[in-house]
Amino acid sequence: MGKEWAFVNSDVFAGTKIDPSALVQKLDPDTRSVASVRRGAEARTVLPKKEKLKLRRERWLQKIEAIKLAEQKRKAERRRRATVVVGDLQPLRDALPELLELEAAGRQPRTRGRVSSRPRPAEFSRMSAAQRLQLLEEESARFRELLANPTYRASPLLAIGQRLAQQIQLDSGSQL
Repeated sequence: MGKEWAFVNSDVFAGTKIDPSALVQKLDPDTRSVASVRRGAEARTVLPKKEKLKLRRERWLQKIEAIKLAEQKRKAERRRRATVVVGDLQPLRDALPELLELEAAGRQPRTRGRVSSRPRPAEFSRMSAAQRLQLLEEESARFRELLANPTYRASPLLAIGQRLAQQIQLDSGSQL
């Protein structure tokens, strides 16, 4: 054990002579240390505290926006997965009426086979969907008739006044 201590206590650099002027070096401000070159760090500009806080807040908002966007994409994907995919849509397309057929049917007044014994509700919100559709079709047919009427084209106010007078006469005659 004594020999080991003797080796540690021996002067390893006893014969080396180093000039003190060689130990003093001046580095150029452009040169970087080896560690900064390895990391690829660039010389940073010194920013005021307010600017740093603004940058930090912007990064934070971008991160939140990215999280929201990712969540929306995930929900949309889940919704698409839940939707049943139909392989061939041709039978469905054949079963649905063409747009031209629907327009032609809308122009022709419909004749109903049965007449409802219940009166139609006066309020639009209390009507069923079928009743609202029927009312809409009737009113659109009346409007088309009105637009096609030559007396309406000549004098719209006079034609509307005459029509209201006729309607009042019909209503008063049905109440007697």
